[in-house]
Amino acid sequence: MSNILEAFLREDYVKWGDRDYLFEKKNGRYESITFGQFIENVHAYAVALCQKGFHGKNIGIYSPNCTEWMIAEYAVACYVGISVGIPKDWAYERVEYAVKKCEIACLLYNECFADNIERLKKAFPEVTFLSIQKDFATWVSEGKAAADLFTLPAKDDEKPAKIVFTSGTTSLPKAVMLSAKNIFSGYMSLGRRAPLGVEDVCYLFLPLNHTYGSIYNFTYSLVFGYQIYFASSLKEMTSEMQEVRPTVFSGVPVVFSRFYEGAKAAHVTLQTLFGGRMKYLFSGGAPLGEEIRNAYQAEGMYMMNAYGLSETSSGFCIDYPEETDLDSAGTLMEEIDAVVLEPDADGYGELAVKGDLVFCGYYGDEAATAKMFSKDGYFLTGDIGTIRNKKVYLKGRKDARLSLPNGETISIPALEAKIKALRENVTAVKIYLRDDLLTADLYVKPVELAEDQALWATLMEQLNQSLAVFERIGQYHVYGADQLHVKLVAE
Repeated sequence: MSNILEAFLREDYVKWGDRDYLFEKKNGRYESITFGQFIENVHAYAVALCQKGFHGKNIGIYSPNCTEWMIAEYAVACYVGISVGIPKDWAYERVEYAVKKCEIACLLYNECFADNIERLKKAFPEVTFLSIQKDFATWVSEGKAAADLFTLPAKDDEKPAKIVFTSGTTSLPKAVMLSAKNIFSGYMSLGRRAPLGVEDVCYLFLPLNHTYGSIYNFTYSLVFGYQIYFASSLKEMTSEMQEVRPTVFSGVPVVFSRFYEGAKAAHVTLQTLFGGRMKYLFSGGAPLGEEIRNAYQAEGMYMMNAYGLSETSSGFCIDYPEETDLDSAGTLMEEIDAVVLEPDADGYGELAVKGDLVFCGYYGDEAATAKMFSKDGYFLTGDIGTIRNKKVYLKGRKDARLSLPNGETISIPALEAKIKALRENVTAVKIYLRDDLLTADLYVKPVELAEDQALWATLMEQLNQSLAVFERIGQYHVYGADQLHVKLVAE
């Protein structure tokens, strides 16, 4: 069987075996692992999983970004079964749902989630739980002792290799299956735009359970040979940038905005805050303001928009360097077949795509998978846009969704329905962004109920605890129902 992932592992072991590869901060300093050590650990962990009866099974990973996550992901995706990345900011109920939905047989977890793990152990006594801090190194050692490197047969690269979850704002999150063929579908297009190499350094901020961070930052390091430094925390990003001096960084608009404001407040250049060597910046998930984007470009940093979905392996279009068309979401990737379905008079319709980037389907949900394809086999993105001169222009979603500054999207109707369900007295809800905070206006009757601040504080706190972090209401206002018409007229 052919497997492009194993092909790169074998090639990199020969070319770069002794080169430092991953850098993770431990006890206040960065410690590294070489390409060779990493690849040996990948194979060894896979051997251990197979020997313990997990071949062909789904293996979960529940942790902040770390070296062990990366080792486990490649081991499972290349040799064992399907890797399932669980978002670290999910509430317990979502994590429980993921374990059940994806039939996880073994869960590799970080001890920082010990409380949730204890609950999961009671709910899933049949699942094997493996601690990164306590057990992982032992399993790797056992794997190394049991088999020589590259003796395990690799999976077919068209079989599902990993699962990532959709945001799940309209319903429970869908489990998106990606194969190795899907995962490696975009590296040639990326290389045309950013000719990365062994001299480059990527500062990894995006979570590994998201497709862009895990594929375009992490997986493609195997192709181009650049080093990866983990961001240890948001508050340490500026100081770590000075230490790491990266050349590649992917983020969301809110992060780039904060660096921009920070540079102005400190009276320093943006390039200074990014360590002085930054070349390639990738932004996605929401539009980036013209003023901010121009500021980065003016300092010699290529700010490139990127657009894609989990179902398209996070690929669809990426800007070329020095792009001046700020209305475009990027230039269409060359290896795909994209069309606009049922365009209106201005050429806008639903974007649809064929190609190696299109996912294998939703795990355990053939009906939902079938709904995502047109009769002639195009994947339906649900995004309204147009394509002109190979540039992609977005207008919105077919359903009512709101793009947040952190790159996530929420379904406005779904969130409004959850707020209305708090009390039958809520007659209307309006969701919007104000000062980068997700804001809700509630209209209630009788009017006197709007003044019960303690009641609404309790109800909103309960609601937020049930939502994913990015869905949570940052601020809210409660009005009498008689104010709804007044505000609509004023707006």
